[in-house]
Amino acid sequence: MEIYQFIAPALAAYYIYRLSVELKVRKKFLFTNIVWLGFWSIIAVLGVVPDAFSKSLAEWLGFASNINAIIFIALAFLVILSFYLSSKLDTLERKITELVRQMALDESKIRDLERKRISEQKSSKKLVKDL
Repeated sequence: MEIYQFIAPALAAYYIYRLSVELKVRKKFLFTNIVWLGFWSIIAVLGVVPDAFSKSLAEWLGFASNINAIIFIALAFLVILSFYLSSKLDTLERKITELVRQMALDESKIRDLERKRISEQKSSKKLVKDL
């Protein structure tokens, strides 16, 4: 057995444990946890039985070589992950923009109300002086 066959499953088990703890505490979304659990499960399986898993994966996907299948899956995972993160980033930017705009409008309303209150106080003081 190679050293990676010990390290990969141990590392995967650690991250699977962390993900399960985070899922219990609800620090992440369910979909995100499922994606990462799947990823680390595949890493663990590849670490334990790399040839059998990669060859069956290559046959199932129609690749001639098991290395090509693994590289293709890894690249596909990275592209999908980058698309997902880009989508989330766009959503967050839009929400931040809306929040900043709303805060600016609220601050403007507060300033207008304060100016109105101050002018009313001055006019009431002026009325009291005139009496």
